[in-house]
Amino acid sequence: MPYIIGLDIGATKIRGGLIEKKRKKIIKRIELPTQAKKTKQIVLKNIFHAVEGLWTKNIEAIGIGVAGQVDYKKGLVLRAANFSPSFSNVPLGKILNRKFKVPVFIDNDAHLFTLAESVYGEAQKHKFVIGITLGTGIGGGIVINKKIYRGMNNAAGEVGHMIIDTSSLKTKLRCGCGKGNHWEAYASGQAMVKLYKHFTGRNQNTFKIEEEAKGGGEIARTVINIMVDFLAQGLANIIHILNPEIIAIGGGLSRVDILIRPAIYETKKLLLYPS
Repeated sequence: MPYIIGLDIGATKIRGGLIEKKRKKIIKRIELPTQAKKTKQIVLKNIFHAVEGLWTKNIEAIGIGVAGQVDYKKGLVLRAANFSPSFSNVPLGKILNRKFKVPVFIDNDAHLFTLAESVYGEAQKHKFVIGITLGTGIGGGIVINKKIYRGMNNAAGEVGHMIIDTSSLKTKLRCGCGKGNHWEAYASGQAMVKLYKHFTGRNQNTFKIEEEAKGGGEIARTVINIMVDFLAQGLANIIHILNPEIIAIGGGLSRVDILIRPAIYETKKLLLYPS
């Protein structure tokens, strides 16, 4: 029976699945840290471990989504904002093909998320789909008639780097790419962690901050409320510019209902045509 290995390589975690091709069913999962700020060699070692942890007989191919700019035709990771600078111009497809002797297909993670939602998910009845991945950073994808819209150099949909108005917040945060006033810097997982540290002086992960906010923690609630406003601002920008039929939201923060639900409500209030 043929199988396919799929990997989602984010800045925080590598998530993988072993897929039974005929039934299109995930039969095994794996998750391990990416260590994205470490050297290229360490990140590659972690990717190898993920593939090896899922390996079985009759693997036909490996499919990979990477949180960064990718040359999908060459299987090349060009750059990834939240990774070490050494993880640039990495021929990941060629490296994995040589090691595991199967075809390897690589693309931007948000592009693939949007395509998957368009073909298999909640957006399959729609022709014009925008996908947003909320994780360590913010990624985006555009799918029209079940095809990824890529732009000139496969960088279309990099919504995390849109400029937003941050004048309501005295604290100025930097994006993973190093620049300021980017949506990703104020509405992502790294934004949550940085804002919490600014107010408390303590490092805390997003799960703990969410728990604290749900438990009534005043500072954690303040962090969430700040992010709600910035998340809504970015979503409204996307809707006004692209006017999609549907926006699919994924990534680790998409499950944080105290963030997502209020952000959707606030987005509607910012729209020229709320209907």
